[in-house]
Amino acid sequence: MTAAEVSSADRPTHILPRGPGVVWFAAAGFVNAFGTGFFYPFTFLFFVKMSGVSLSTVGVVLTIAALAVLPGLPVGGRLIDRFGPRQVLVVAALLRACCFVGFVSTRGMVPLLLFNIAFALGNRVEQAAVPSLAVGLAGEGQSARWLALSRVVFNAGIGSGAMIAGLLVVDSRSGFTVLGVVNAVSFALTALLYLQLSAGKSPTRTEDTADSAVRSRAWRDTLFLRVSGANAVLWTSTLIVETALPVFVVQELGLATWTVGALFVVNTSLLTLLQLPVGRFLERFRPGPVLAVGGCSFAVLYVTVAVLGSVPHTARTGALLGAMAVYTLGEMAVSQAGLVMVTSVPPKRELGSYLAFNQLFVGVGAALAPTLAASLLDSRSGVLWWTLTAMSVLAALLILRLPRDAAPEPGDGPADRRRG
Repeated sequence: MTAAEVSSADRPTHILPRGPGVVWFAAAGFVNAFGTGFFYPFTFLFFVKMSGVSLSTVGVVLTIAALAVLPGLPVGGRLIDRFGPRQVLVVAALLRACCFVGFVSTRGMVPLLLFNIAFALGNRVEQAAVPSLAVGLAGEGQSARWLALSRVVFNAGIGSGAMIAGLLVVDSRSGFTVLGVVNAVSFALTALLYLQLSAGKSPTRTEDTADSAVRSRAWRDTLFLRVSGANAVLWTSTLIVETALPVFVVQELGLATWTVGALFVVNTSLLTLLQLPVGRFLERFRPGPVLAVGGCSFAVLYVTVAVLGSVPHTARTGALLGAMAVYTLGEMAVSQAGLVMVTSVPPKRELGSYLAFNQLFVGVGAALAPTLAASLLDSRSGVLWWTLTAMSVLAALLILRLPRDAAPEPGDGPADRRRG
């Protein structure tokens, strides 16, 4: 069935996903993201106060922890396939709760490193297991909507947590101890909420698994590598924007600091309010072209920032806000289509392993983003935005050159392809 053959009469009119467990799934995702958002703005200050080590040491520890967990992700993927995503999510949430107990009760670099490795592992496994759980819980033709819901509650939770933390957290050791306890409680509550869900459909236990020789072969699947590579390029560019844009806006463009807040209010508000309706609209199109167009729309912001120095000062804020709105619409399209593709291309019985392998790409991008942003901002800041533009175009070309059957037609569910 092609997109043109899907009549509007055949599509359900509701925007929210349907199915048992949708409320528990949304609540668990929101609470998990709330704890992350509550902690995220104060990451460096929290670790400096709690561990007693220097800021530069904290930076090195976080980088080492982010890279150290990458080799273990394939094991996490196999656990998702073996035991189911819900069980893995419960364990990952409890692991992160224990890490925050450790952060507030111990001092020194070694405990800081060990707990951060465990925390980073829990985060990466959680990001692989959530899409797998969404696909397992979704009814026929509902996968894209459940995946979109996971992004909505994530953005809402992150924004709410960061806003409330900004109002409540006190810059003192006791204040950051409260922050750590709040996070431990939020992750423990997340585990309890996930326990209310059914395990969802588990292809690894209901389908013939005798063909074990083909398991965990994501690294040999060229199609999946191209999809994951394009996603990782776009994901890395968004992380660079988060890091570099505030510095460039204030220092290079000479705009007021409130402009930075306004830009991210536009971004977060649109993501929270429009992700579901936009995702509902995008369901009628093939995810490959949607991902490519969304990635190219990132370039609107990058090019705007690059040329804004030649624009009259009074027009810069308005131009930035408009470009950020376009960028945010592209971000919705990228997150929606990207999740649909990485969950549709793998064989169902190996979905957890494939998604965990995808986190290797994401993890490398997350580790490289701050270095790339800092080095270009220090040397040739204008080049940074043209580099990001080139990355967006590259990702779009990778996706557009995929075979037409690389992802399901609009309305189809995840594939179960066997490749040699």
